[in-house]
Amino acid sequence: MTIFGDCRLGRISYAIVLVLMVCFDFAKSPVEHFIISMHDVAARELMAPRTTVSDARPAPVGTNARSMPLMFKGQEDALRAIVNSGRKPSPSDMEKLRAATQASIAQAIMDGPDSDPQTKRLAYDRAFFEMLYPIAAIIMTGITVIGLLWMVSSRLRDIGWPQYLLWVLLAPVFLPKFIAIPLSAPAIQGINVFFYGVLLILAFIPTEDTLPKSPTRQPTVPPVAVKRRPGQFGKLGTQ
Repeated sequence: MTIFGDCRLGRISYAIVLVLMVCFDFAKSPVEHFIISMHDVAARELMAPRTTVSDARPAPVGTNARSMPLMFKGQEDALRAIVNSGRKPSPSDMEKLRAATQASIAQAIMDGPDSDPQTKRLAYDRAFFEMLYPIAAIIMTGITVIGLLWMVSSRLRDIGWPQYLLWVLLAPVFLPKFIAIPLSAPAIQGINVFFYGVLLILAFIPTEDTLPKSPTRQPTVPPVAVKRRPGQFGKLGTQ
């Protein structure tokens, strides 16, 4: 079974691709950390306390313009009415606060007028990076797998070795990851050493065309008997 057609990689080309694959493998971790950090930044800003007083309205009595946890505008208005009343919240006041909370949540789900633009932006950013992380991980894993299959297959074809060795060389690395085989730390380390050692050895094996060939022997021409000519006497010669 052959894959990637008749692609071949010489020693120099293979070495260049191998260096690029190693650099890409080191770059995957920073990319994942960057996506996670951007998600965490959006989540922290989304849950950060917000002021209950805008520049267009005076500070309500009792709030002292303090920052309060993130809440919808309907909740904020209901809570401000309770604070401005100057009395202990009654059951009816708490019921109004709960009703305002439910209404605000419903309007936010439907992207209604109660949704704050900054809150929506932060929520979208958090959802975007949360969705981007698994997609990036799948894409980078796919690039690694396809790249390894292509470079090893092309190098084996250039050396002149059979293609089934591709699966023999890569199976110890791919099988535990795709089948989720539990392995100890020494076993994982040994597999990694074997894998990178094989990739490095393939870079030094000469191409099939550059291998020294044994000299071929010229075929021996059998002697041809010469027929006797009319009137010829004596021993027949050969050519």
